[in-house]
Amino acid sequence: METDLFPSNSSANDVYELVKWPEVQELMEYDWFRNECFLCNASDSQEQLSSAYFVPIRRLMEIDEEGQSQSLI
Repeated sequence: METDLFPSNSSANDVYELVKWPEVQELMEYDWFRNECFLCNASDSQEQLSSAYFVPIRRLMEIDEEGQSQSLI
């Protein structure tokens, strides 16, 4: 049984999370956003996803860790 967050045959670089608007707006300010995130190509029936992006989980984890570090200061 694997206990890690990611399976041994993948890495955090290969795993993305769909982040919807307006939450994704904050992430757009990071230098890496344009190179590492992908716009979700939503169909007409998925209008709520028209401004959503796939964001590497690794980056979301880094942001979360930064927030925790700053709250400890």
